[in-house]
Formats: sequence, structure tokens, C-alpha cells
Amino acid sequence: MFIRRLVVYYCCWVFFYTCASSASSTHSSNNSSNTKVLEAIKICRDKLNEDPHFVKIQHSLAQLLDSQIGSDNDDVDVNEVIQLYLSVGKPSSHNVIRKRLPPSKVKFESLTRAATIAKEVLHDNQASIRYYIMAIHLDGVEEASLLMAFETVMPLLINNINPHKTEIIISADGTIISDVNGSSCLDICNLVETKLPAISMVDEYRGALFRRLKQPQLAYESYHKAYIKSKQQMESDIGNIDLVNGFLHTSILVAAASREAGRDLEHQIQYLNEAEQVAKPLLKNIDDIDEQSQDVFRDGIVDLYNNLGIAEKKQGSIKRAQEYFRRALEINPNDGHATVQLSSIDESSTDNVKRLDNEYVSSLFDGYSSRFESELVDILHYKGHSLVYNALVSALKQLGRSLSSVKKVVDCGCGTGLLGELIASNMSWVELSGVDLSHRMIAVSYERKSIYGREVYNAGLGKGDAAFYLSSLEKESIDCILASDVFIYVGDISALLHESFKCLARRGLIVFTVESYDDEEGEFRLLKSGRFGHSKQYIEQVAKLNGFEVLTWEDCILRQQGGQDVKGATVVLKKI
Repeated sequence: MFIRRLVVYYCCWVFFYTCASSASSTHSSNNSSNTKVLEAIKICRDKLNEDPHFVKIQHSLAQLLDSQIGSDNDDVDVNEVIQLYLSVGKPSSHNVIRKRLPPSKVKFESLTRAATIAKEVLHDNQASIRYYIMAIHLDGVEEASLLMAFETVMPLLINNINPHKTEIIISADGTIISDVNGSSCLDICNLVETKLPAISMVDEYRGALFRRLKQPQLAYESYHKAYIKSKQQMESDIGNIDLVNGFLHTSILVAAASREAGRDLEHQIQYLNEAEQVAKPLLKNIDDIDEQSQDVFRDGIVDLYNNLGIAEKKQGSIKRAQEYFRRALEINPNDGHATVQLSSIDESSTDNVKRLDNEYVSSLFDGYSSRFESELVDILHYKGHSLVYNALVSALKQLGRSLSSVKKVVDCGCGTGLLGELIASNMSWVELSGVDLSHRMIAVSYERKSIYGREVYNAGLGKGDAAFYLSSLEKESIDCILASDVFIYVGDISALLHESFKCLARRGLIVFTVESYDDEEGEFRLLKSGRFGHSKQYIEQVAKLNGFEVLTWEDCILRQQGGQDVKGATVVLKKI
């Protein structure tokens, strides 16, 4: 019987690998490959009916079904795949013959795969967290795999914490205790540190946790500990570019933490200067570094110069600040951070800037996602979402069209879903899709519900550039495109309007907001705020060139900044 089972197990793997190796062949061979997968699935199911606790067969079936997720096979139950992986990762030992128990590597891979599916397919972060923690608790896992799981789960854990409902208590022996809202993070950090005591990443995430909990002194101490470990690792293996890149990253983190903990600027700059001294010789011989590490190093040194520039700017050393920002732009001419900082010092230095790079905008809003609404709406009195929605309703009325005439809508730069919720709650029949550069904003939007308790973006969410997303849509398939406070980070909107024209139906509308900018040339420019201002003449001109007419232009107040009103306009374009 045991030999027969081994034969069946071997057959399952033959089918599985046949499927994998055939994935890039012709359509007919794909059909053949898929047939083999279905046959292998049936064999596995038959064997599990005979013996439900045969872990190796569970593993084979999980992988076979996993390969079908996202395919045309509607019979795949994602929850079943996850449960199979869990049965492999945490088999119930009293029901499984000991010699059938899988090694730690297979258990770990099964649990992390279950976590990945929960996160990326079901968008269930809570389940994903549970499975990653189960994987991290396994013994005998390779260092690289353990760090991968740790690095993936910690942002989920930290983002899940409500800093207003978590209390930090320090016991007499110096042990840090928190209530349940923060204890999981600390427990995981402590566990991984016992397994990998020399790894600085653990202290970095502990520092990130304390920053989230608004404990700047504890955050600084953790980041400083990470800095010391990173420096020791680098000095123990001189010339290792990966360790140098890690040291640059950690130096920037500890400098920022020291600022938040109230240390003086000289103390902050000391960390950054030491990192620069390490990086300078490598910068001169950058061509000797392999391409992948070279890209990481360039990003690190650009980040370092930006942080040095900000520190000097706060110290009042404007010329030195400009010098650092210019050094950053010498390495990466498209770096959005340096561009924006230079603009805040001297607008004339960025006269020719037409757009900000997507990576800058993405990172800007990734960092802002957890406090976006509380700060933007409650403190800065942001109302771009309601301005755009009201402008859409008014435009339809002006055209003699009913709200029900709008069937398909795209929310460009959807953010956390403020505008989407208005559409889904007031126009519940609409097929609404969203796109945003920030994956963290997208994660928040996935959870957004209308007043009826339904998902807001019922037609899906995409991560990426808005113009690229629109280019992927079918011709004349969309009734309306919305963009609340999006063009202020785009600058030149001609490409976006070009793609909008192609995917918009006849009489289709684009509704958006812009910040005001008036000059004799009727253009747009990067303002000291780090956002673009657009003139009415520019919008009229670029609209006409791309097949639109300006239906309405209404001056408004978008939000407040530094206690002052930010002036802008709500615009509606109609496809000609």
C-alpha cells in the first residue's frame, strides 16, 4: 500500500511539472497541459478520500490548485487551497504517520504561500498575518527565508496598530510591555532576534513600531541599535556592497529618528556625514559594482543627499542644502524629492520641470496612507472629492443628462477611496474602477465600503500610472473619468488626456481639480509647495489639442496649507 502511494505521489509530481514546463508553449499544448493538471487534481482528490491526512498528497493538490488560481478554471476554491497549505504547514501530528511529516522547509513554504494568497487574492491581511507568524515560529528555517517572512509581515502588523489605543509600559527590569494592539509586533521582533541576533533589520522594524506608537525615544534607541549592528556587519566584510547599502539605509533612519527624539541637528548630521564618507569612494568607482547593487546604491546615495539637504535647510544653510539637492539630481536627474526641495527654496531652479517621477509620488503617498484622511480632511479641510462629485452632478444637469446615464467610471489617483465612496453611495449602479500609484493607498481602498456596505471599487483596482491604466481599457468603454487632486502631481497632462479620449464614450466627461497658476504664457509650473499649478489657458489649450472642450471652470478653495487657503479650480471637460 505504501509503495502504491509513493507511485501516486510521483505521478502527481509528474503531472505538476509537466504543467509548469508547458506554460510557455502553444495554445493547443496549453490545453493539453491543463488537461493533465485536471487529471492530476482528480488523482490527488481520490487519494485524499482514501487517506485524508496524507500530507505529501495535500501538498501536491495545493500546488496544483494554486496553479489554477486566476485561470479559466472556475472550480478552484481559494479557501480550499489555503486550508491545504495550512494542513501541510501545521499538520495535526496525531493523525499523520511520523515519516510522512514534511521537513521544515516545506512547512514554511506552505504557510508563507497561504499567507501570500490570503493577502493578494482574498485581500485578507488579518489571515495573512496569522499564517506568516505561524511560519516564523517554525524551527530549522533558513535565514534568508525567515527574514523574507519577517520583512513581509511587519509592515502589515505595524499598519494594523491603532496608536491611540495602545499603551506602552516599561517594567522595573526595563522590559517593554504593550497591550494586545502592539504586543504581537514586539513578540515577533524578539523571537526573530533570538534566532538572528546580529541582523539589524529586526531593530529597524522595532524602531518603526515605536514610531507608529509615537514613542520617539524608544524608536531612536532601536534605530541606533540597528545602526551599530549594520556598521559592525559592514566592517566585518569590507567591500560588500550589499552591506554598504544597508548601512546607508540604516544611517538615514537613525538620523530621522534622532530628529524626532529631539536631538540637535549636529547630532543628526553626524550619522549622515559618516554614511557619506563610506559612500564617496564607492561613488567614484561605481562602474565596478554589479548592475543590480549599483541601482540600489544610487538610490541610497540620492536618499542620503536629500536628507543632508533637508538637515542643512532646517539649519538655515540654504546654499549647502541646494548643493546636496543638486548632487542628488546629478545621480538621478528625475528624482522627485530633490526637485521638489529645490523648488521650495527657489522656484526658478525648476523652471523646466514638466512632471514628477512616479516613484517619488508613490513613496510620498505610501508614507501618507495611514494618516491621509485624518490629516487631509480633518486638519487641512480637504474637499477635492466632494468638489469633483458635485461638479459631475452639475455638468450632467447642464447637459440635460440624468445620473443614471453614467454606467462606467474610472477614479484616477483614487487614494483611500474618498471620491469613490461618494460615487458608490450615490450612484450605486455604476461600475467603478480605481487606479493609484501607491500600493498602500490601494490597500486602504480595497477595504472601502459604500453606505450600503458594498465594496466601493466593484470593477477592480489597479496599481500604476493613470495614463498607462487608461491605455489598457477598451475603446469608448468609459462614461466618465474622475481625478481629485491628481493633476497637481502630474504636471503635463497631455498624455493622460490623449488616453482619456480613446477610452471615453461619445459625450464622455473628465472631471478634475487643479491648483491655480496664472502667468503671461498661460502654462503650468512646479510651485514652492512641491505641487504643480495649472493656468486656465493651459487647460483650455491642452484640452482642445486632445479632442475636448472645457464645459465648466469653477474657481474654488481646495484645502488649507499653513493656515492659508489653497486656491484652485474644478474643471469639467467634454469629449467633442
